[in-house]
Amino acid sequence: MREPMSDAELAEAQRRIMRLPKGPWPVEPNEYGLPDQVGPIAFLQTWNTDEQLPVVEFIGWARDAVPAFIGEVSRQRDLIRRLEGQLKAARREEAGASRG
Repeated sequence: MREPMSDAELAEAQRRIMRLPKGPWPVEPNEYGLPDQVGPIAFLQTWNTDEQLPVVEFIGWARDAVPAFIGEVSRQRDLIRRLEGQLKAARREEAGASRG
């Protein structure tokens, strides 16, 4: 399993997402009615046409989902850091009270 994202990796992911065209990215068909483009991504192809639409729909969905996931990771990291700080402070208080 991959190591957790570093703060630098998380910041880089956020920068990359912010440079993308705004979402959502709709699926656009070609002249035959097959999915051909998602937002700015054109000419998508898979070897199996039964897989093509789910892949194209995933790309469109991911444009909005990935930023939400990155934001959630950031929020959770901030919360964890605050809670760790509170826990350390409580332990110091407890250690001081037991010595005093």
